[in-house]
Order: sequence, then C-alpha cells, then structure tokens
Amino acid sequence: MTKLGKVYPVALTVALVAALGATVFALGATGQRPAVADGASWLWSREVGEAAQVNAVSGNVSLRQTMIDAQGHRVRVTQSDRYVILHDLFTGRITSIDLTRMGFSGSLDVGVVDDTAVLLDGSTAIVVDRVRGLVRPVDPATLQSIGDQLRLPGPLVGGAFDKSGRLWLGVQSQGTVVALAVRDRQIVVERTEAVATPGHEQAVTVLDQGALVVDRTGDQIAVVGASGSRRITAPATLTGAIVPARTVGGAAAITLPAKHTLLAIADVAKGAPIATVALTPAEAETAVQQPPVSFAGRVYVPDQTTGSVRVVTAAGQPVGTIQVGGAQNPVELEVREQHLFINSPDTTTAVMVDEDGKTSKVDKYDPQQQTSPTPTPQVSTPTSPQPQPEPTRRPEQPRPSPSPTVRVQPQRPGPPVPVTALAGDGQVRLSWGRAKPGSAAVQSYTVTWEEGGGGRVEVGGSVLQTTIRGLANGTTYRFRVYATNRVGDGSPALSAPVTPAGAAPPATPAAPVAQLENDADGDPTGAVLVTWPAVADAVDYVVTPLRGGAAGANPPRTETGTSARFAGLTAGESWSFTVVARNAAGAASDASPPSNAVTVHYAPSAPRNVTARRIGPDTYVVTWDAADANGSAITQYAICDQDENRLATTGPGTRSATVTAAGVSRIQVAAINADGMGPIVEVAVVQPDPPTIAITSTSATSSAVTVNFTADGDGATATCTITVGTRSVTGCGSPVRVTGLSAGTQYAVRAQITTFAGTAQDTASQRTDVPTVGAVVTCTDAASNPDPSFCTKGLPIYGAANDDGSVVRRAADGSRLRVVCKVHGENQNAGPYNNYKEGDHWMRLTDGTWMSWVWLVFDNGNDEQAIPDC
Repeated sequence: MTKLGKVYPVALTVALVAALGATVFALGATGQRPAVADGASWLWSREVGEAAQVNAVSGNVSLRQTMIDAQGHRVRVTQSDRYVILHDLFTGRITSIDLTRMGFSGSLDVGVVDDTAVLLDGSTAIVVDRVRGLVRPVDPATLQSIGDQLRLPGPLVGGAFDKSGRLWLGVQSQGTVVALAVRDRQIVVERTEAVATPGHEQAVTVLDQGALVVDRTGDQIAVVGASGSRRITAPATLTGAIVPARTVGGAAAITLPAKHTLLAIADVAKGAPIATVALTPAEAETAVQQPPVSFAGRVYVPDQTTGSVRVVTAAGQPVGTIQVGGAQNPVELEVREQHLFINSPDTTTAVMVDEDGKTSKVDKYDPQQQTSPTPTPQVSTPTSPQPQPEPTRRPEQPRPSPSPTVRVQPQRPGPPVPVTALAGDGQVRLSWGRAKPGSAAVQSYTVTWEEGGGGRVEVGGSVLQTTIRGLANGTTYRFRVYATNRVGDGSPALSAPVTPAGAAPPATPAAPVAQLENDADGDPTGAVLVTWPAVADAVDYVVTPLRGGAAGANPPRTETGTSARFAGLTAGESWSFTVVARNAAGAASDASPPSNAVTVHYAPSAPRNVTARRIGPDTYVVTWDAADANGSAITQYAICDQDENRLATTGPGTRSATVTAAGVSRIQVAAINADGMGPIVEVAVVQPDPPTIAITSTSATSSAVTVNFTADGDGATATCTITVGTRSVTGCGSPVRVTGLSAGTQYAVRAQITTFAGTAQDTASQRTDVPTVGAVVTCTDAASNPDPSFCTKGLPIYGAANDDGSVVRRAADGSRLRVVCKVHGENQNAGPYNNYKEGDHWMRLTDGTWMSWVWLVFDNGNDEQAIPDC
C-alpha cells in the first residue's frame, strides 16, 4: 500500500471576510465603521461561516462578516496587516481579502490533492507547492503570478517568514534549508544552509531570525541563526517529530506523538535546557493536526478530545488548563501581535493570552444572533502542590459571562470573486465568478466604480460579464461587483486596477491545447495543463476555464509564459479553456477559440469518518464513509495496518470490515479507482474498556428463573453466562430464562460477561415457586338442610390438619383457593351441603393454613390423588 505523506482529516473549514459598509459588510457591535489596523487577529466560527476580527488590545470583535462559501468547512487563515488569505481545505480554493480596499480581491484554486499553501508577509505573498517543489510569487490581492516560479528539489518542508521577511523552506533531498525573498517581483535564494543528512525527513519551524530544523531520522536539531548554524543533541530520537510552522520568541517546542512526549527547549540560542514533558494519548493525537506552541516562556498543549489547552513552563512544570471548547472540538493556536490566540472554530468561543499569561475570553458571534447562553470557558490549575519557578504566573481565569449560541439567519449571496478586468480603448471588459446564492437565488449583479466621476451598472443574476464603455484612456479604474438576492446585497469582490488605453491590442491567441496532467507513474493528478502559442508583444495572458462551455465556476489564471496549470477543477466535468493576451500598455486581445475539452478524473479522495475498534485479541472492526470518486468510479477500499500490510479489500459499496491480525495499533483506509489509490486515512485503534454486567431483576415459576440484566462489552466480542444453582444459559441478550429447577428452592443467581479485555459478574438470589392446584369452595344452603344458613357463615379454614384447632378464617361459597399439598387427618363429611362428600384428606393452602377437601372442587378434574403429599 503506497504511503502518502498527507493524511486527510474529516474536513471541517475556516473562512473569512472584511467589512466595507453597513449595506454590504457587517460591522462591530457599536455600528460604527472600525479602523482596520495593526494589532488584530481574524478568528473563524465554522458552524455559522463567520469570521471575526479580534482586537489584540481590547479583546473585542471589531469586524464581523459571514462567508457562506466556506460555511461548515475548515479553513487555514493567513494574515498580515494589509491582507487576509483564506484557504478552504475542503474545496482547495484560496481567497484573498484586501483590507485596504475592504473587499474580496482574488481567488485561486489549488485543489485538495497537492500540499499547496499561500504564505504571506506584509505585501509579499508566495505560493508553495511542497510536493513538486514549486515556489512562485503572487500578488497578495489578486493571487495572480507576478514573476517566474522557482523550482526546488521536492518535497519541501515547512514554510513561514521570519521577522526579516525571509521565507524558510526545508529541502529534504538535499539535507538543506533555504531562505527565499522576493526582489523585483522575482523569487531569489538568499541563503542555503546544510542542516541534516540528505534524504532524511525534516520538520521545520521558522524562528524570529532563521529556522530550527529537526532531523526526524536521528537525534539532531539544527538551529540556523543570523549567520551560520549550530547543532543540538536531543535527549530522544526524533522519529515523527512535529513542530509548528512558526515559533515566536526564544523557546521552542518539539512534539513526538509516537512517544507521547514533548521536548521544550527553554533557550534555542543556547540549545538548553531541554525539558521532557509527558503527553496524554489524546494530546499526542491532537498534535498531528495542531502541534503544541511555545509562547512567552510557556508551552501550550491542545487536547481536541476535551477542547482544552494544558499549560506548562519551558521547564516542564504544570501551570494550568485553559478550557476553550467542548469535547471533540478542534483547538487552533496562533501567536500574533504579542498574544496567543486560542480559537475553537466549532464553538462561539476563543481565548486570548497575553505575555504575562493573563487570559481574556472572546465571544466571536454577533450579539444580535444570541438565543441562549452556554458555559463560559474556564481556566483551572493543578489540584496537588507543584513547584512553580518565579516569576512565572498562572493563567488568570476570564471573568464569567455567557457564550451565545445562534439561530439560523437568512443569508445574502457570497462574493462573486474573482473579478477579471481586461482593458480596451475607452472600455473595460469585466467578468466575475458565480456567487454562492445564500438563502435565495441571485437576482442581479451590480458593478460600481468611483474613478472618473463613478458609475453603476446592474445586470441579471445569470449574467457573469459586462463591458463598461465610455471610460477615459489613461485613467486607472477599480471595480467592485456584488450580488443581490431577496435578503440583500452580498459582500463585494474587487478587480485589480485596470487602465483603458488607445493602444492596439495584441493579436488574438490561437486555440490552446488542454491535457490531463499525469504523475511519474502515469496516473492523472487531477490537474489540467493548458498550452498555447506565444503572441507577439504580449507580456502576459489571462487563461479562463470553461465548465461545460461556460465561465464563472473557477477563477482565471494570469501567466507570463505560454502554459498554465489548473488544479481544483470539478472532477467528472468537461473543461475547456480560452486565452486572452495583454501587452505592456494593458490592452487586451479578444479571447481565443476554446481549447479541446477534457474531462477531469483522478484517484479518489480520502475516506471520511474512519474509525477502528478492537473487538477481540486480534480482531478489529473498521468503518468509514464514502470517498469522493473524483470522476472515476471507486472499485474498492483497502484496509492496512500501521506497517502498510494489507488486511482486507472490500467492494465499492462497503462501509465496514472486520479484520484479523496481531499487534495492530493503527489502521489505514484508502479508496481505489482506475486512476490509482487515493490518500490514506490513518487512525488509532480504539481499545475497549473492561466489560460490565448488572442484574436488574429476577422472577420465578416453580421450575424456572428469569433473569433481567444489562451487559456492555464496549464493542468487544462478549460471552455472557447466566447461572442459577448449577444450571447455566449462555447469551448476552436480556432476559435469560433458566429452566429445570426444583420447586420451592432458594437459588443463587450469577451473571457473568467475558471479553478479551476482562471479566465482570453480578449476583442475586431467587426462590422458585411451589406448584399449586386451583380449587373452588363449594357449599349449598337449602331450606331442608339441618342448618339452612350453614354456608352463608363461610367454611372454616384451620391452623392445623383437623377441626380441633382454632379457625383462622372462613371462605365463602365460590371462593378460589390455591392448594399446595395434602395429608391424611380427621375424617370429614360435607353432608347435604356438598353432596355428602367424605374423606380424611386435608389440603394445605399457600399461606400454610388447612381446609378439609370435602369443601373443595379442584381445577384438575377433581383428582385429589394428583395433588402431592405434604
């Protein structure tokens, strides 16, 4: 089974938005237009698809905006003081927000197959394709290329900017780390440092100056400083080490998930001291998605299972726990603006921590949407005494206040990003993406601009392009486009600045050629390669993808060369492409004829919601939800152990498998189609708790006992045995009836459950009933009888088997009694009151009293001989 370097979590996502004005963007609680400035961080709330800009000084939300395109998704947010970059990890779409112009300004599709990221520092943005080793500068507003790409030997590792503006990346195959910068719109390599044995796996975290590189094959850590590098020997092998992309301050944290260990380096410059901190299994598992982060002399360790963050000092001493979300809520940590922001994207809550350890609760949701309170996140401290080095302070507890939940609100459309502007003579051709409709269909799109006296054009909700005429050549225009539905106007998308010119446009390009991109093994990658002949005097080209012949589904690409690579196109759909050439004056040609059509298909996506549970000593149940077929039908699912040994293969419609193997601690599941195997999802095997069993009640007849019980093997294969006396019945389904018992006997009852995880039992006691025969008291009065009212007095029931004892009570004619057994006693004659029935049988009743048989008629056919002797 091919091991892939990327594990797909069941994706949830984060999106973000800026604010323009009350009619388009939601403002803060004051209703005043806030300033977008330094000292803020954007936080996401997944369920409502809303982003909030949090002021790092006050902890208040200053901007708030819904982004319906990414609602319910998990998004990676990258931000500077001028731009916010949103990477929707579920769709692979990257969107840019220009905080200066207050609108959505660019869009780029990178798909979900490749490990691609947009990295941002101030006004510098770089797209890094880690798998292919491609690095290219882009305009942070439009996300379009501004220079040639740089090819490094892939795969690349890490990626973040240090304080000097250098982008550091690990080059594993070379055993180096490189520092890149953008100079004159081109990527340049400013520095290369040898940090590990070539070919060894690396983990890279970027420091304030330089980078820290972990050699995951041994115990060496390289620290690259302002000049040169030095080595640190770790106190443990660093296999599988994980670090955050960026480390702020002089300390660092290295997590070893497989060892359930954290290495805290108190002073990276000195390389010591290094403290070893034990992690819980849940913390180690969480670290794969969100590593612990070092900040201001402490290390913050998230635990997704509890929605909390444990705090320790750089020396490994416990400080406390910060509760942010609830159970199974992801926790995201980012150091920004001298604060640690701890966000729970699945809840209403975030916590802001300053450099002194003081915490402040952030309510991300719009107060107008509140419907009911939820508990406030709490900060707890250890219950047992712990040594605390001075002057370390414990995190302070935020003041209690309710966190809101929200009700569903009617939604305006999403932004029609990106807006593409092509200049002509006194005109601009505009096109835009199809806006997500929100709660109602898009009724119209509106284009506005302020330059040259301003203007406004409205088109129908199905129209995705227009030409603005009567513009002044030489004047630079900036256009906004927003969609409207019956709820209102959506957020605006912004064009890049565009200047009409009277210069002649380049010639119309010839029709491009499109083909599916294949990897080294000849399998489709999901991307499409588009090429076209060069056009004289063209300085760049705008390439537009057409789905089913129509634009608007995916953003165009601007390229300076004669080829473009499109990732993230919808699989199973037919795609073609057009090319527009632009010259140095900005004049744009007509669009080329469409390319040939290609249908995108590639290996399946990762299966979702994979679980693995041990149910026996060497038996496991694995479940999953369907993977996306990606244009080619899934043929099977493969299940492997942690060493990639194939355990089972199932059909495409199967969603579970029971596998048998020894020593399995983790399970891998992947989908397969004609294009190959998709990404592997690997999960830890859940171990069941010891079994439990409890008897809830018992009942009996004369020969059987019924036992009601609850039994729980926690998913493991279980055997249950119910024993009454010496007789047993096997089965875990309640109730169980044990038969073949003696009447009137007290029995011990035992219920036992056994799984491979242990044995449990419960006990009770039950007496079986004594068999009885029903009888009717029979006595008839008559005027001719010696005592005409004899029967109305009732027939006597005695305390002994004769009529010498005292009468305990009397039974009226027709009364029903239960007879247990008989003895021979004093002879009786019923006389005329019951047909002169006579005999010496005395019947014992169920309460231990006695009555002569001459007054009884038995339900068994009046066969007194069938009644057992006492």
